[in-house]
Amino acid sequence: MRSDIFGSRWCLLISVVMALLVVISLCAIACSAESSDLKILVVHSYHEDWGWNQDIQKGIIEGLSRQGYIEEQDYQIKTFYMDTKATYVTPEQVEERGIKAIDLIRDYKPDLVFVNDDDALKYVAIAYIEKYPDENIPFVFSGTNLDPSIYAPINSLEKPGGTTTGALERFPFHDAFSLGKSIVPQATRIVLMADPSSSSTFVVSAFKERYLDKVSDSPLEIIGPIQVNTFDEWKAKIMEYQTEADLLGILTYHQLRDEEGNVVPAPEVVDWTVHNSDLPEIGILTFHAEDGFMAALGVSGYKTGIYIGILGGEILGGTSPGDIAIIDPKVTDIAFNLERASMLEIKIPNDELIKADVVFQTIGSSRY
Repeated sequence: MRSDIFGSRWCLLISVVMALLVVISLCAIACSAESSDLKILVVHSYHEDWGWNQDIQKGIIEGLSRQGYIEEQDYQIKTFYMDTKATYVTPEQVEERGIKAIDLIRDYKPDLVFVNDDDALKYVAIAYIEKYPDENIPFVFSGTNLDPSIYAPINSLEKPGGTTTGALERFPFHDAFSLGKSIVPQATRIVLMADPSSSSTFVVSAFKERYLDKVSDSPLEIIGPIQVNTFDEWKAKIMEYQTEADLLGILTYHQLRDEEGNVVPAPEVVDWTVHNSDLPEIGILTFHAEDGFMAALGVSGYKTGIYIGILGGEILGGTSPGDIAIIDPKVTDIAFNLERASMLEIKIPNDELIKADVVFQTIGSSRY
């Protein structure tokens, strides 16, 4: 009799425990579903293979995690590439890509939108806010070369107001030129080369305004910047300055066109340059060294992504983007390509090599 009672109580206890476990599991599933209801959209101005985009995206995810937001667990993320550097390059095409991104925002209904580089800021974030002024979707931008306060929805850099904030992109030209001087001490002149893209025009304009017109202690004499439209023009200028300059400054090279008007793939531009030029190159973005140029010192996409990811986490936590000042976070990387240095018979000084954030062993290779 006692064993029957004991057995019944034991079964009852097991049933209660099992029921509690089911309830806990259901709650966990419900909580997980609720927490992952957050939606984040990232709009990149350029194509998926653009190295800066990938670094920014990884940084955003890392920055959000530092604020306690974990991908898949706390939010879902969707990405849209406007591809305005390689494919959709005319003003009409760029605007059309912006409209597609805006349509995606309307369909996806994100809680937060990151926009990367100037085209995405202008044709997506600003265009959306101006078209739907009563909506309160927050935007966080990065990679912006111009002064974003030229747009009406942004009151000022110090106090943006509204639903937009972000990070300025200000290239550390002085530091890059100093690096070139350190690697090639006898160098006195650097020629700066750029393609004709709208982003290149921003960079060239900013360089003239913020460097040529203001810096009096440049480590190197500047030739240019020279913007060319075609690959043939690029080749001609590179050869022309073999004896007129000591260093080649790489600004941009992704929208040079061939005789048929097609965009020449960037690896082809790099390959021709490193096999036909004896000028050591200094790039302004880390992936310039990854592509094959000798050295680069520029704004870090990954660290910038972390910065704006942290801002995004603050906004998701309740901070108004309009209260977050727009600044240059001043995060940079140094990179070297040792194969290119070997081709040029240049030894990177040890005191510079140890400062490198990333080093590439071969042209177009992966990092180590």
